[in-house]
Amino acid sequence: MRRSLEELCANVAADTDASLVAIAEFHPPSKGVRWTYADHPLNDRYKRMNVMYGKGVAGRVLQTGTAFRCENVAELPLPLREYPIVLSEKISAFVALPVATSSLFGAVLFIAYRSSHALPDKGMCDRLASYIQTYFQEREAVE
Repeated sequence: MRRSLEELCANVAADTDASLVAIAEFHPPSKGVRWTYADHPLNDRYKRMNVMYGKGVAGRVLQTGTAFRCENVAELPLPLREYPIVLSEKISAFVALPVATSSLFGAVLFIAYRSSHALPDKGMCDRLASYIQTYFQEREAVE
């Protein structure tokens, strides 16, 4: 049985004790990045966020193709502390992981904490990103 994105994100949140788990996807018509789903958001602002490729947490991860780990947002340089998702959701620590498939240009799995918390290790992050990657591959097969 195919699992829904909501179930997968809820499982990621449970496995990591995250305050917020969100998914951002590249949106070809706008050539930007949009947050398409969030588990336990403080508000619905994430739905209206559309940042240019290379900008914001998700845009940076998609541009570089590498994970972005931040154990303390307060220690980031000022412009980086002001990423929209970080401000809107009052995030203090996060890890953002790239997710790609053969036909999906890119997506980002965002695991965040609103209070001080240890980030998941690389092995767990790789496993969680592969769960989300499998979801997108199954979705592509159906479309």
